[in-house]
Amino acid sequence: MKLTKYYYNKEMKRYFNILILFFSIVFMISISTYSIIRNQNKIKFEKNVIFLNSTVFLSDSIVNKLLTQILNEKHMKLKDSLDLNIIETFLKKNKFIESVEVYWKFHDVLEIKIRERQPLYILTKENYYVDSYGKFFPMKKIKKDLPKVSSEFSNVNLKNITKFILRMNNDPFIKNELDKVYFEKNQFRISLKSFDFDIIFGNTKRFKEKVEKLKVFCAFQKVQDSLSNYPLVNLNYLNQVIASKSLVYEK
Repeated sequence: MKLTKYYYNKEMKRYFNILILFFSIVFMISISTYSIIRNQNKIKFEKNVIFLNSTVFLSDSIVNKLLTQILNEKHMKLKDSLDLNIIETFLKKNKFIESVEVYWKFHDVLEIKIRERQPLYILTKENYYVDSYGKFFPMKKIKKDLPKVSSEFSNVNLKNITKFILRMNNDPFIKNELDKVYFEKNQFRISLKSFDFDIIFGNTKRFKEKVEKLKVFCAFQKVQDSLSNYPLVNLNYLNQVIASKSLVYEK
């Protein structure tokens, strides 16, 4: 009986030692894994700027300069100290950025996807560009021939003008020719690059009809020299184009 108890105690002690060894190994592995993760989180990382469209205002160097305005050198080197929401919010404040997405790619590459704001037309009086969403932003000298718009500055006017030019751009001929746009009291007046006459477009009612009449008149003028003496064309009349030798606009 005593011998059996002796062997039993010895066996239990051996199992107990095995359990202690097992939990010790698990503990050491956990500590090591945590340390590795912490060290990976603190390593230096790369920044990869991706532009989602063609750019004329932004570049990698400009984006990096923007980042340094909110992140000091230490923060730029440590992964675990970065707040991606802060970076996105700050970059979105830049007038030339339409959208931005910041995220980690793998564990050591900070990827920044940026879509640059594309100018649709120029507000000549205010010296602003306006994009297809009606958002205005500062002008810079670029090699891009854009329609020049004259109008009282207001959000309502910007919305109406933007819709008008977007619809005009649906026609390749008009998009290529549209030079100047005047907007006042919900009435449009335009001029083209290759033709020496002003066009009273009026409001946007019967829009497609007016565009087609204008294209026909332009094509006809190319073969009829007599029409070159008419500096004013009115598209407001149904099923006809009224050409005038006077630049007096109808109220």
